[in-house]
Amino acid sequence: MTWDNGKSNPGRGDMWACCPFHAENSPSFHADAQKGTYHCFGCGKSGDHFAFLSELIGMGFPEAVETVARMAGISLPDGPSGPHERQPPEQPRVTRTLPQPSAGEIKPEIVKTYDYTDRDGALLYQVCRLQRKLPDGTWAKNKDGKGTWKTFLQRRPDGAGKWIWSLAAGEFMRRTGGDWRIYDSKKFSEGMETRFFESGGDHTIYRHPAVEIAIAAGEPVLIVEGEKDADTAVDLGFCGTTNSSGSKHWTDAHAACFRDADVVICLDNDEAGARADTLAKSLKGIARRVRVLDFAQVIPGFTHKGDITDWVEQFGGSAEQFVQILRTLPDYRPKPPVSTFGAQTSGTIAKKPVVYDWLIKHLIERNGILIIAGESMAGKSFLVMDMGMKIARGLDYAGHKTRQGAVIHMAVEDGKGTELRHKGYRKANGISPDTDVPYVIMDPFANGGMSFSLMDDAQVDKFIAECLEWKEYYGSLEFIIIDTLAMATEGMDENSSGEASKVLGRVNRIRERTGATLAVVHHMNAGGTKVRGSTAIVANVPNVIELRQLMTIPQNRREDPKPVLDGSGRPIRRARLAKNKNGVANKGWSFVLEEVSLDERDEDGEPFQTMVCARPSRHSQNDAPEDVTRLQGGNKLVFDALTAAQADHGQDLPQGVDAGSVSKCVSQSAFVAQVRKRMSFKAPEEEQEARQKELADFLSRTTMALINAGFMGRDNDKRIVWWTGKSDRPAPRQQREPPPPIEPPGSGIPPDVKRELQDMDEAPF
Repeated sequence: MTWDNGKSNPGRGDMWACCPFHAENSPSFHADAQKGTYHCFGCGKSGDHFAFLSELIGMGFPEAVETVARMAGISLPDGPSGPHERQPPEQPRVTRTLPQPSAGEIKPEIVKTYDYTDRDGALLYQVCRLQRKLPDGTWAKNKDGKGTWKTFLQRRPDGAGKWIWSLAAGEFMRRTGGDWRIYDSKKFSEGMETRFFESGGDHTIYRHPAVEIAIAAGEPVLIVEGEKDADTAVDLGFCGTTNSSGSKHWTDAHAACFRDADVVICLDNDEAGARADTLAKSLKGIARRVRVLDFAQVIPGFTHKGDITDWVEQFGGSAEQFVQILRTLPDYRPKPPVSTFGAQTSGTIAKKPVVYDWLIKHLIERNGILIIAGESMAGKSFLVMDMGMKIARGLDYAGHKTRQGAVIHMAVEDGKGTELRHKGYRKANGISPDTDVPYVIMDPFANGGMSFSLMDDAQVDKFIAECLEWKEYYGSLEFIIIDTLAMATEGMDENSSGEASKVLGRVNRIRERTGATLAVVHHMNAGGTKVRGSTAIVANVPNVIELRQLMTIPQNRREDPKPVLDGSGRPIRRARLAKNKNGVANKGWSFVLEEVSLDERDEDGEPFQTMVCARPSRHSQNDAPEDVTRLQGGNKLVFDALTAAQADHGQDLPQGVDAGSVSKCVSQSAFVAQVRKRMSFKAPEEEQEARQKELADFLSRTTMALINAGFMGRDNDKRIVWWTGKSDRPAPRQQREPPPPIEPPGSGIPPDVKRELQDMDEAPF
């Protein structure tokens, strides 16, 4: 071993080197001299002194013990079998395949020898190909009758005209005047002599001098699997080489022989073909160029275990054809790693068809988690009922295609109210009582039901089990509603990210086990600016819908905000896809709640009443109010700060943000900085914490007013805001004949909402 001086610490017995068991350029082989153990962090091989000798040169355990003892100067007593139990390693290319039965007693004979020399042409050793010749003169086949039986042995000169039949050091024996054979106590007999050879021979490459000549001439060098293939390459007019111990035993010493070479690795198209990567990687930074040739990739019908010799003999391969193959052969690139994490390259992804399921196309992804959040009285339960029934019936929702399937509505907060709303939807949409829509309402506190909590794993598991039963009953299950999160998580600290994450983990378990999309109904914070509770609630879900009631902007301090009304005088609610992880966000749609009288009556004979979602009605041309909105006070200050920030620091609107015709935006930080510059604080300058709270409260109040009135847009995920283009100056009053006697419904309605109402076509509700 050659230790790495930079990485090793001999004083502590901490030694590092390039691993002798696999090809590498940087040390990953570690030896602990104090413990007498080794471990390679590259190939994983490990053990002690004896395992090292056995793994490296095939030394048996008894011989390894004696070798280590001799190196340590320790004498060992003779064992029961005498002093000759040392076993040098067997030949690395000895075949394990048995010959056909009739050839079992026939002695193998040498049919071909291949000389391995040093760079100057001096013989180092030979590789001998041995076969068994049958009495009829034919060569013996393998036991299965397929292919000619053969084996390979190495021998080296002993310096006295005889051969040593191994390249390893160790104990050998021979009859007087014969060749040296690996010592075998069972074959040792009286009159034989033994000798211990302290050193062996190193494996090198075949045709070493020719390889150096080819490199100097800039000609390609073919690394093949065996000497026969190397000779075939030479017959074609190319430089062919191999290593005597096979590609499995390729080392850095072999790779060093190919510095600045144009290498073509051409191994057998079988299991050895996989070892081409090992050779190619070891040549990185050494060879000038590396290519790998797999005949099966370029020759139609090429056999699985074929090589260059098979190509010449069976397919008539010629030098001209080989030159053409080399011209089209690309430089080597390692195969992509076998990923345990589903890795795919960009090129692979580009060629794959897009496979992405939507429950509601371009709004809600299938088998995901959806948070539906709104202020009190914003219409959350009506919206989720309308959405669920559209899915159950396979109808478009808000102009978007849905995937039809069964729906389960866990009404934790208001089971009776949910049933009433469901009856109202059926009545408003003309669904006969005899028609069973696949929509199941669970009231855990009625009809003998058990309580339900997302804080209890056992209850969640029972809920999953029943959901799967309903899925089997209807043949599908696409949508599960949990209404509301607060009631399903009594006792949870909503502001704790840890507790929120555990609850979402159980929600995710329901999603995974049922295959359905989970919709969780939740509340906005007190200011109506964001989803209530920990940010983990929305951070870990793909879709968030926010609901708000549209309000006018007061024109003076004495005036309160008023609901924006449609043409029928009904308050308009606005739903916005605030988060769409895998699609375009900020899509919005408006709706109103329309009264429905049921056929059933109460004890006074009056019909039960409820509401359903409906499309806002248009204002008539004569009834449409003029835009008299004028921004004042804090709203005016924030509006001016927004337009100034966008003028000074404006940027292109990011892809995936739906802001209508708006193309520019500004970062929230730049916008807030402009507000801070204009704002008159009540808190003194040294009380920065108080000023920060004052600024946050001010922005929470004013930005929501500007958003509701259509002056401003915002995307919290991308932390940007934008001016919608709406002017803060009222439109000039137009003369009417005759003037309206009273202010019609919809007074103060923002122009962008007014345009949306005027452009409405067929209602999706």
